Amino acid sequence: MKRLTALLTLLAAMIAGALVSASPAHARSQPECESYTYVSNQAGYQVAAPIGQYGALPCSLLWGDGGPGTLALQWALNDCYLAPAGKALLNQDGSFGQLTYNALKFAQTKAGISSDGQFGPTSRATLKFPSLAGGTNTCARLGRPLP
Repeated sequence: MKRLTALLTLLAAMIAGALVSASPAHARSQPECESYTYVSNQAGYQVAAPIGQYGALPCSLLWGDGGPGTLALQWALNDCYLAPAGKALLNQDGSFGQLTYNALKFAQTKAGISSDGQFGPTSRATLKFPSLAGGTNTCARLGRPLP
């Protein structure tokens, strides 16, 4: 009987551990960034930045997300952080997985903000994004936190 109890306790612990590890690493505090748009920053640059459904801000991107918002983030990470550092570029597939997570953490570190691998209001206001200024492609920050 003691062996059966010990076995059931072990089995319950294993199941509980599997459920905990299967849950998302981060809770979402804002809706998902489902698209992107060009936003004018304070310097007059047109910056391509992720946005939520119907232009809602703030929005977030987390591991497991996918779509145009994630694609815009991958574009920014490639053009503004990975390529200038001579690092391998992301496959711009719109899927937020391990490589996008690592690249986002790299960009966050370069920008001097918390390196948590989550895209939210602080990352949106601080990171550089592909932008246009006078017909020239460059990278620019939005430069201000948005509501």
